[in-house]
Amino acid sequence: MMAASAGNSSVLEEELTCPVCLDVYRDPHLLPCGHNFCLPCLRRLKSRSDRGRLRCPECRQSHRSSSNWQKNFKLANIADGFRRGDRSERCPPSRSDQVHCDYCPEDASRDAKGPAAVKTCLKCEVSMCSQHVQPHLELPAFREHPLVEPLGDMRTRKCSEHDEMFRYYCLDERLFLCNACTIEGTHSGHAIKTLKNAMKDFKACLDIQLHKTNRKILKAEKNRLEQKEIERQNKAYRDDTNQHLDAFRETSVARLDAFLSSLRDCISSRDGEQCSGIQQNLSRIAQDQSRLQDVHSGVQRLLQESDAFNLIKEYNSSIKRYRRLLRKPLFVPDEVTVDTEPLFETLEGKMCEFMAELRQDAHTLLSSICEIEGGDAEEEEDEDDDEESCDDEDEEEESEEEMRSEEEEEQQDLTDSGDEEYSPEEEQDEED
Repeated sequence: MMAASAGNSSVLEEELTCPVCLDVYRDPHLLPCGHNFCLPCLRRLKSRSDRGRLRCPECRQSHRSSSNWQKNFKLANIADGFRRGDRSERCPPSRSDQVHCDYCPEDASRDAKGPAAVKTCLKCEVSMCSQHVQPHLELPAFREHPLVEPLGDMRTRKCSEHDEMFRYYCLDERLFLCNACTIEGTHSGHAIKTLKNAMKDFKACLDIQLHKTNRKILKAEKNRLEQKEIERQNKAYRDDTNQHLDAFRETSVARLDAFLSSLRDCISSRDGEQCSGIQQNLSRIAQDQSRLQDVHSGVQRLLQESDAFNLIKEYNSSIKRYRRLLRKPLFVPDEVTVDTEPLFETLEGKMCEFMAELRQDAHTLLSSICEIEGGDAEEEEDEDDDEESCDDEDEEEESEEEMRSEEEEEQQDLTDSGDEEYSPEEEQDEED
């Protein structure tokens, strides 16, 4: 519960954060384009605007630089309540764990390294506080600079040989590359993509895995529902049988007590065998669902990853396991049928022990018991035979198709997907 509450609080704080100052809204006002900003942030943007026009930092739409902005009272109340409540309850991070702003001077009197950074620019290789990150958010010159969450140690994102930031990914060798690696390295002729494009391709593959997982989840759910339906039919059969037995008992209770006891024993034995098989099938199906849900959750978690480096790293470490889990066939339970013929023979043998005057009534009762589900089952079998045969053929074709696609994915592993391969000339054009 505490983890869920912390997650909800984090999502709410993100929605209540001003895109300019990166703090919870203070006196939020609404621009005509629909985006909200703190009033001091709008005034600061207005003071920097040219020719009486104000450009929205979110959608870059231009508006008249007037001061007649409408206050968002509801958002202001929510932000004030959040600032007084949830935000005050959270413990501040320790100074040792913070990433500090590279532009702010050190405070020697307090033995501190300045305020905490809120973003790290991978192109400038600096971490910035909420004040120094403003040029990256507002000026067009920094529009293409990638901003990520504060990084304390950039060595994991830099080439140890050339001391440059990783900007590319070699699909053939599954290695991160810097600019120098693409020119001086041994990757000539390899399939190379930018990290951004590689992330798109990896996410495309993850979408395929998610689709396969969802399809198998639906199959497993279908199997579960079929078993539940069989379980319901067995329960209905048991209930109907008991009703017939009770009606018969009311008319001849004195002479049929022993007979009814024998009937219940036979029916309970038969029902126990049926239920045991159904429960075993449901247990196997639950195992399939748990396995597929594990793959589904893992793939969704990777799809929600916004950091290309972390996504690729996690993808390479887990995709084989996901494929192996998806390759396992789903358990398809054997059809559970109601065979009433042995029950009828057993009960008919017991019926012979009764007095002659009860023979006709007992025979009618047993016939009714055996026909409750037997007739319906035969009709359902006739109707479902064609559908089941078609479903089996479709599942076999889908399974073969999945095996072929997985083999192709393992051989190619993204070399043919998405964008074209990297070329130094294109990169030079982008930098210019």
